[in-house]
Amino acid sequence: MDVPPHPETVPAPSTRPDDRPVIGQIEAEFPGWSAWRSDTDRWWAFRTAANPLTIEQLRAGHRLIVQADTVAALRAEIRAEIESEPPVDEPSDH
Repeated sequence: MDVPPHPETVPAPSTRPDDRPVIGQIEAEFPGWSAWRSDTDRWWAFRTAANPLTIEQLRAGHRLIVQADTVAALRAEIRAEIESEPPVDEPSDH
């Protein structure tokens, strides 16, 4: 199972100016996720407070952090996480 790294080992967010447009596109495409590229050129994304997981989702194996070698693979990882989530129940108007 892919588990999130310990907070002390999470790479620092990228400060490369050429990454900012790509990061902005990823974050616009996937609201509730934030992305960065580590100094080892690995792409990472994590759920923000706007898209928290429930304890049941965590127990079911949903991930807080995903990682990939390329931007395309990162998008696929995020999409797979989103698609594996159960639908959100809409509040009833009763």
